[in-house]
Amino acid sequence: MKKIIALALSLMLLLGCASAPAESADTDTLTMMGAFEIKYKALPEYYSLNVGSNNDMEFTARIIPSDDSRPWMFLYIGFSDEWDGVNTLADATEEDMAAVKDSFYEVTELNEGDILFEDGETGLGTKLLIARDKDGSFAAVYAIYMSHEIEVDLYPSGENGTISDEDVNTVIAFLTDVEFIPLEK
Repeated sequence: MKKIIALALSLMLLLGCASAPAESADTDTLTMMGAFEIKYKALPEYYSLNVGSNNDMEFTARIIPSDDSRPWMFLYIGFSDEWDGVNTLADATEEDMAAVKDSFYEVTELNEGDILFEDGETGLGTKLLIARDKDGSFAAVYAIYMSHEIEVDLYPSGENGTISDEDVNTVIAFLTDVEFIPLEK
C-alpha cells in the first residue's frame, strides 16, 4: 500500500511541475474537454489548485494543502464509454456499482474486504460513492456526471497521517459547491 501511495504522490508531483495555478476570483471556471464548464466559488480552505491535464480525454488536477496536517487531493474527471448514457450514479445499476467497487481493488491492489464503501451525497443530493481503506491511508469520493467519472482521491501528506471523516466531508462540501454547465454545441 505504501508503494501505491508513494507512486501516486510521485505522479501528482510530476503533474504539478508542468501545471499552472488556477486564477482566483469570486467564481473560478474551468472548461472540461469541450463538454462542459466547471464553476466553483472556492477551493477548500488552505488549498490551492494546480491543473495537470485538460484535454479531450481527461481533466486532472492536484488540490494541494498549504501544510502537512491536511491530505493531498487528486481530482480526476474523464469520459467513460462504460458510463455512456448514464447521467449520475443514481442511474447506475447494481452491476455497474459492483464494477466500480471492483475497480478500486484493482487500482489499490488491496484484497476484497480491505476497502470500506459507503453511499453519500452532496448537499444538493447528488449521489456519491465513498471508498476508504481500513487503515485510513486512502479515501476516494466518486460520482458520475454526463457519462464522465469524477473522482477525488485523498492521501495523507504527513508520513503517519490518516484520512479523517472531516477530510472526506471537506471533499463533499467542495463537490456540493461545484457547478457543471453543459456547453452549447
